[in-house]
Amino acid sequence: MIILKNISKDYKLGNTKVHALKNVSLEFSEKEFVCIHGPSGCGKTTLLNIIGGLDKYTSGKMYINNQDTSTFKDSDFDSYRNQEVGFVFQNYYLLPQLNVFENVELALELINLDKAKRLEMVNKALQSVGLLDQAHKMPNQLSGGQIQRVAIARAIVNEPSIILADEPTGALDSKNAKIIMDILKEISKERLVILVSHNLDLAKQYATRLIEILDGEVVSDSKPVNITSTDKRYTKKKTAMSFFTSLKISIRNLLRTKLRTPLIIFAGCIGMIGIGLVLSISKGVNLYIEDVQRQALANYPIYIYSSPKSVDDEGEEKPPLEIYPDGDEIHVIKGDIRRDYYNVMDKDFVSHVEELDSSLYTVINYRRNARMRVMTKNKKTNSYSFVSYFYFTEMTDDLSFMSEQYDKLYGEFPSNPYEVALVVSEYNSIGASILRSLDLEHEKDVVKFSEIIGKEYRVVNHNDYYVKTDTGYKVSGNALQMYENSEIKFTITAIIRGKPNAGTKIYSPGILHSKELTDLVINNNLESDIVKDQLTYGTDLDVFTNQPFEVEEGLTYIDSIMYQYEENLITLGAVPDINEIRIYTEMFHDRMLIRQHIDNYDNPDSTIEIIYSDRLNNIVDEFHELVRVFSTVLIIFSSVSLIVSSIMIGIITYVSILQRTKEIGLLRSIGARKKDIARLFNVETLVIGFMSGLFGIIGVLILLNPVNGFVQGMVSEYTFSFRGVESVIVARFELLYMLILLVGSMLLSLISGFIPALIASRKSPIDALRNER
Repeated sequence: MIILKNISKDYKLGNTKVHALKNVSLEFSEKEFVCIHGPSGCGKTTLLNIIGGLDKYTSGKMYINNQDTSTFKDSDFDSYRNQEVGFVFQNYYLLPQLNVFENVELALELINLDKAKRLEMVNKALQSVGLLDQAHKMPNQLSGGQIQRVAIARAIVNEPSIILADEPTGALDSKNAKIIMDILKEISKERLVILVSHNLDLAKQYATRLIEILDGEVVSDSKPVNITSTDKRYTKKKTAMSFFTSLKISIRNLLRTKLRTPLIIFAGCIGMIGIGLVLSISKGVNLYIEDVQRQALANYPIYIYSSPKSVDDEGEEKPPLEIYPDGDEIHVIKGDIRRDYYNVMDKDFVSHVEELDSSLYTVINYRRNARMRVMTKNKKTNSYSFVSYFYFTEMTDDLSFMSEQYDKLYGEFPSNPYEVALVVSEYNSIGASILRSLDLEHEKDVVKFSEIIGKEYRVVNHNDYYVKTDTGYKVSGNALQMYENSEIKFTITAIIRGKPNAGTKIYSPGILHSKELTDLVINNNLESDIVKDQLTYGTDLDVFTNQPFEVEEGLTYIDSIMYQYEENLITLGAVPDINEIRIYTEMFHDRMLIRQHIDNYDNPDSTIEIIYSDRLNNIVDEFHELVRVFSTVLIIFSSVSLIVSSIMIGIITYVSILQRTKEIGLLRSIGARKKDIARLFNVETLVIGFMSGLFGIIGVLILLNPVNGFVQGMVSEYTFSFRGVESVIVARFELLYMLILLVGSMLLSLISGFIPALIASRKSPIDALRNER
């Protein structure tokens, strides 16, 4: 039931106001065939559009089942058009990318109906217009009369209460026109049919009511209706186009534009290929650098050592000179190296180093020595001799590191301070001079492991080694007494070798002993007479000369009293001699943090500087810089491609909107919301983005090998530091990057087409249908 009261509609053409309808008042019953006729431009189509909710009236009232439409929002009119109104247009407005069945089904896909119910309703509608056997044909395979019958099927499929037909026979011959009118006549038995037509003779044959309009006013009504009050009320139902419906329409439309779609996908995939290659090269380079770091850094630790600074005659530190200066002058450095302290790497500095985050390093190796005096007995000659402590090294107490980096070849790994291990090279070799210094078999070409295991060494007590005299402590000559009175004995129990895949081989061939053995030796030395005397005298008296300490001046150095005192304690093994610290790391970033930590140490002695060195920075920087330049070129290329493709997507989406304006009008006429229209075009851009990303991934996979060859060749030609780089996989394309390209391409396309999609969604239904494109 529709009631119009004093409906007026005005249009503005520049500064002129056109009155399309003037105070039109009409009532329509639920079942009748009404024909509105009049000359062109009289307002009949405008009236039809207002009744159908496609256009809005300027003033007056329109009631739908007693519901005042003046309070309707856009969504209310969308729902009304979908559920209560079916449109039959003169120009049909079938979507060319959908077949007959899908065109008729379109209205049903805006409401929540299952597939079986939709199938039943579409077949029923097609059956009623005699086109069930044409359901799977495309619109371009049908005649004009058949296309109009499809449009009627689409109008009635949702079983609306109102059918609005605007010149449905205008483009048909008389035979097809009669078929269409017969169908509409049959429909009018169950619902309201309002027909706009120029053909008054044809209308008189079928219509039950004729309304004539002239200059926007109703001039005659053959059968006016006076509707009495009714309890029937209009109930709004929500409509929405599903994502899959949008996807189907979008894909069909893209397939229809066979030239434009491949071009835009190609433009998009070029940018994606560039981004993919940048990501792949970045990953490959980073992995390569990490691998280089692990392999190289394992054998090139950060070396930390102390060094005296150069001072002038007054003891002041020399000012720094300009690095790489210009000019033709040589700066002469005067003054001496003044040594005030023996070593700045004391307990405070070691404690500072040990505060490092353990995740930053593999192991810290302290070149820590107690200056132990070691003797052994030669079983062949039955003689006693000293061995060089130079080949005795304190090993880390991190047993897990040792087990990861070293293989036990023979014997049992040391488990207490009195057991030591002999380290051999990766060739199971060791220098004859080392074996000789350790009093081991060295004259043969090959020595059995069993000949080494069990070799015993003894640490000589200071009370047996030194004898106190009037002129200071002197060395005793009684070797047997030194050997027999030793309280600290240790034995070789294992032969070990670095593992083949071990990155960090920090120990050279020689004897490895535990930290506990060093501590035992130091504690034993502290109990000796000579050490007690030196600690008692302090810096006043040198126990070796029984004379006061004096500043000692050499040709190029000056040793302070404190320096000589500390040197005596080191010589006597009363304090550990840490002359070097080696920190092994896996990553350069870790090294940077370690350097910062070392730099933060508050050095109490300004005359000694802490120095650390790193041999690999320049090598990796060289490679990194080369790849950075190459990646930058790719990024620029990719960025240009992405910008161009984004502009193309935006332009082509807008062109698509212009070309499909009538399609937008049709969709709105069957109840599609503004957001449904926006979604339709957004989905189309997403499909373009998906295809661009997919072909971009395929392109990257195809180009990986050539790019690897190109980068490897470039690195080999322009650098000399990276031997074997030709075997390195520079570009690595991972599954994550495939996902990034796919999602990134879709997002980029969505953003590019967002504004055109927004423009499409804001088009009013009537403006879209009036578009002449």
